Amino acid sequence: MPESGPIGEGRRLALLNRLCEVLGDEEAETLMESLPAVYWGDLATKDDVFVLKDDIRASEDRLRTEMAAEFAMLRAENKEFRGEMALQFAKQTRTMVFTMLAFAVPTWGSLLAVGLT
Repeated sequence: MPESGPIGEGRRLALLNRLCEVLGDEEAETLMESLPAVYWGDLATKDDVFVLKDDIRASEDRLRTEMAAEFAMLRAENKEFRGEMALQFAKQTRTMVFTMLAFAVPTWGSLLAVGLT
């Protein structure tokens, strides 16, 4: 009885030689090229793919939930940031207006005083 497990290159070469005797060179090479160079038990089955499909769906659902939570947090932070920016712009505008008035009023007063005399 042949051993089970991965087939070595020696056994593959012996098979190729025998196939060449029976089928001919071209047909034997075509057949050998279509055979995997791995142990059949290492190949995925439909059941393996089906199980992975469920795992992938569960991971996808978990990722969607995590992303939704992160986006909600980012939206809240963005709203807070926008509120803070609006407050800072209002303070800056108020400062600029009062600064301009602080320079304009004395200047206008001086111009009026010079014009009246």
